[in-house]
Amino acid sequence: MNHPLPASDATLAARFKERGLPLTQQRRAIYEFLRSSREHPSAEDIYLKLKPRQHGLSLATVYKTLHTLEHLGLARAVDTPHSQTRFDALTGTHHHAICTACGRIEDLFDPRLDALKLPASAGGFEPLDHSVHFRGLCAACRKRAPKDALLRSAPDTGRRANS
Repeated sequence: MNHPLPASDATLAARFKERGLPLTQQRRAIYEFLRSSREHPSAEDIYLKLKPRQHGLSLATVYKTLHTLEHLGLARAVDTPHSQTRFDALTGTHHHAICTACGRIEDLFDPRLDALKLPASAGGFEPLDHSVHFRGLCAACRKRAPKDALLRSAPDTGRRANS
């Protein structure tokens, strides 16, 4: 199975040129960092890693660049249960497993998830795209967590779990 790949340098340059936007050295560095990371970094993560090497880089520049990359179809925001939005340079169809304890995000590639269709009860809504996000505990956090913590991490459905 072919997994989506981040955009190449040529695609990055072409997208900026198509929109008449300058591809500055800072914008390129931010995208290269995002593209090379499988950690789905936040804007703050990117800023802290690049600041020592990028003279004059501000957190505002990182945020603006990430939003520009989203607008150009070169990055996607991944919402997490934690307060920070994380970013992904893989924009092709794929899904995520998100650990609610440590915040780890794993990319998932599965044609069965890709083929999901909306039920008829969606009232005529026509999706342009979809991404499935599983929330729970990663293997490392499950090993560390006592059994009662696993129950507490589950969303409240208003029903009591049988013990």
